[in-house]
Amino acid sequence: MNKEYISKRKDIMIIDDNEKTVTCRICGENSSRIYGKHLKFKHNMTSKEYRKLFPDAPLSSKSDLKNTTKNSGKHMKQEKYKKMFSEMFSGENNPNHTSRATEEERKSRSPFSKKFIKYENVENLEEHISDFAKKALKNRIGSTTIEYFIQKGLSEDNARKELKERQTTFSLEKCIEKYGESEGRLRWLKRQERWQKNLLENGNMKCGFSRISQELFHEIFRHMDYNESQNIYYATKNREYFISIKKFGFFSYDYVDVSRRKIIEYNGDSYHANPKKYESSDYPHPFYKENGPTAQEIWTKDKLKREVAESQGFEVLIIWDSEYRKDKKKIIEQCLNFLNP
Repeated sequence: MNKEYISKRKDIMIIDDNEKTVTCRICGENSSRIYGKHLKFKHNMTSKEYRKLFPDAPLSSKSDLKNTTKNSGKHMKQEKYKKMFSEMFSGENNPNHTSRATEEERKSRSPFSKKFIKYENVENLEEHISDFAKKALKNRIGSTTIEYFIQKGLSEDNARKELKERQTTFSLEKCIEKYGESEGRLRWLKRQERWQKNLLENGNMKCGFSRISQELFHEIFRHMDYNESQNIYYATKNREYFISIKKFGFFSYDYVDVSRRKIIEYNGDSYHANPKKYESSDYPHPFYKENGPTAQEIWTKDKLKREVAESQGFEVLIIWDSEYRKDKKKIIEQCLNFLNP
């Protein structure tokens, strides 16, 4: 399509975008919507191409958009349609499957991506995407929420049972059963790592540690008779200490005295599911709730973390945040006694 021709046509046509109709910027025709058949059969053009030429031009009238939004997807709430739709677009049938679309094409279709086609003229893009994500996910009800099972007609007690069963589909035991000892443990560990990474990015532990834990470690360091040659590691001194795990990555430890082979782990009550406060089936993480790991999964990961350290000859002491806040002097003495038996 000749751009000069389009420009001339646009100069002489009367544009009347109102409640009931919008004007096609190419031919001047007014209709409730111009995307789809109008662009395809009259101008051999896609909506994407039209938007590039006329980024500020609407594709549908206000009333059409309102009616479409109001009635959109009503029938899909029925279980038979949900199942049918899922089968139609699962796996390689999905237009965004890696076998059917390039990475660039998938990004251009996703409103969570910076390359989403509708974002070409959006200012403050990252802020816009963040706001969109918050609104889009705020009321989402998926199979990892109790509301999902209650909407299916289950009582609250039965809904919790179903939810617990759903959450245990990715337990360490399930992974090992499905993929074998080595691959199953690796897959489970990688999921824990993604959870932890998300917490660091979206929680209040921006640097991977809490300020109050550093307060304790500074006090310990101050009271210990350390020589410069001794290797002491914590976040704000020499950074945290890491132990690598083959094929997986590593575990980081809060306070490590390499010479004495001693480790102190400072555990937040929610982040590490203090067993004095949580049952095994609880979802203690403040940022995940019922979408995150159960207390049992957290305990399993932390147990493995301790075992990895112990396999390297370290002794491990666990300090709970609530215990330290309750009696700081007592916990400092406990730590010093642990380091200097």
